[in-house]
Amino acid sequence: MKPEIFLLPYADDYILYAPLKKFLAVVNSDARDAVIKRLEELPLCEAEETALTALDKHGVFSEDFQYPKVDEEFAPTRVTLFPTDRCNLRCRYCYASAEDGGHKLSMSAARAAIDLVARNSKRKHFEQFAVGFHGNGEPFAAFDVVQECCEYVSEAAEREGLKYRISTATNGVLSEERLDYLVAWISDVNVSSDILPDVQNSQRPLANGQGSFEYVDHTLKRLDKAGIQYGIRATVTSESVGRLREMAAFVKQHYPRCNLLHFEPVFEVGRALANHFMTPEPQVFVKEYIKAQEELSGTGIRLVYSGERANTYCQCFCGVCSNGFTLTAEGNVTSCYEICTYQDARAGRYIYGRYNEETGQFEFDKEVISKLLQLQVKNIPFCRDCFCKWHCGGDCAAKLLGDKPLSAHAGSERCVITRALIYRQLLQKIGVDVTNKEPVII
Repeated sequence: MKPEIFLLPYADDYILYAPLKKFLAVVNSDARDAVIKRLEELPLCEAEETALTALDKHGVFSEDFQYPKVDEEFAPTRVTLFPTDRCNLRCRYCYASAEDGGHKLSMSAARAAIDLVARNSKRKHFEQFAVGFHGNGEPFAAFDVVQECCEYVSEAAEREGLKYRISTATNGVLSEERLDYLVAWISDVNVSSDILPDVQNSQRPLANGQGSFEYVDHTLKRLDKAGIQYGIRATVTSESVGRLREMAAFVKQHYPRCNLLHFEPVFEVGRALANHFMTPEPQVFVKEYIKAQEELSGTGIRLVYSGERANTYCQCFCGVCSNGFTLTAEGNVTSCYEICTYQDARAGRYIYGRYNEETGQFEFDKEVISKLLQLQVKNIPFCRDCFCKWHCGGDCAAKLLGDKPLSAHAGSERCVITRALIYRQLLQKIGVDVTNKEPVII
């Protein structure tokens, strides 16, 4: 295998980046030319050979390297449970178009999933297993399921001699009783909120059409007071993108114990299509995101975008290709949070099992699991020459690929965002002060 080496523009020089070797350096144009010749196996003059000596010492051209590892054994040690697909909000861009009614997760299925990950963790000699609540609805809309699951997690941990960690995503519109329970039981909380009162009330109204800001604000302040580790995830539209710095300042002022602020561009699916919500222009998102990052400098609040992860080396954007174990309210087992039902045209690729209430067992489709393993970035032709691929893992397979063959992957505007932000992270790694510097769009 030939080593992967990328040459990126930097002022009058170049950044030489070998991600699988974790090597990063600034080189001049002569060194760049020598590197290109070496890679293309062209003759080198003595001066060029000398110029490459230092790189040879670091093994940059060595073919001795490994791809990021993927666990090919199906033995998940974490499960994400969808207690329900009902919701008490009517977010105007909801991918799932969640409403009232719908399904509620059976406790027999939930207990079987918890037992499975606990046993796998013990067999792998892990100290703990993890259970999360998420959904194409609001998890706490099925509060009884959340309660029973938490208590069963504790029982399973005691039985197996393990520790456990419980996390949840929530829209933050919770009664005091439910807030009390969350604070008592859940270690990691991610609150979906568009932060600013007018944006939150407009984009994330209650089921009755009224604003939801006051409820979410109360929840966040309660989490602050309780010392719970939490993050805030805001969905960014073409209308709200110009207010990212204002959002960051609001969080800094009102929610000081928030440790993670997550900005994610809206995807034009579900209600977003019906309500004509548009994804922000990537260059605009990058500029406004960086302004928000500067606003939070020195606060301890980390700003993230899902593709900005230069310190992560992976084959997949998420757990979709390996041990992504999510149990939906309908009892389906899926590798993707967004593909929950067989009514979804992509279900055949991502839903790989179901809980059988009659037998009390999961029925997994080994062929589907095997095919999911192929969704690794090393197998995606479009990503072959991208310096970000081992960091973003080819981005979200469900959105960018769906049920199409790997050869159909053509990236998206998110690639522009990811390349710009990871390039900026690489500059920081070599000691460049990027404060007040215009982002480079590659």
